[in-house]
Amino acid sequence: MTTETARTPTSLDLLRAFFETAPAARKATGPLARSARVNLALDEGPAHFTMERGAADVRPGAGEDPDFTLTLPAEAVRRVTGLRSDDLGEFGVAFFKLVLERDPAAKVRIHVDAPTTRLLTHGYLGVLALGGMKVTWWLVKNGVKNPKAAIDRLRGR
Repeated sequence: MTTETARTPTSLDLLRAFFETAPAARKATGPLARSARVNLALDEGPAHFTMERGAADVRPGAGEDPDFTLTLPAEAVRRVTGLRSDDLGEFGVAFFKLVLERDPAAKVRIHVDAPTTRLLTHGYLGVLALGGMKVTWWLVKNGVKNPKAAIDRLRGR
């Protein structure tokens, strides 16, 4: 007789389940091109997000030529994937709050790898737009006046 021990889900497990099952995640990825790709630096190791199959797919290991790289500590993954809302604005604000978080155990870091034109053609501006006025007002309140300013700020300019 064997007994199964429950294992704590990894950040990769949580992100996969989130993109496969959360209605807000499916809505948010709708504007992305099949060529969109993001590397993920997770506590347990590298992973990547791709849309090449026409739907969000989170895979282990670093991907080639990412648009940007997200450093996502386990606490940040837990907070985002734990939101129980279909409001994309709520998700957007929660994500950007994690970018400004002071606690390194929860702080999301973004490194833009691609030129601005590629970010635009891969649909990221469309994702931002889905957050609506809730995200727009939050960004303006925090000093980001337009999408180019947001990209420049992420690039450290």
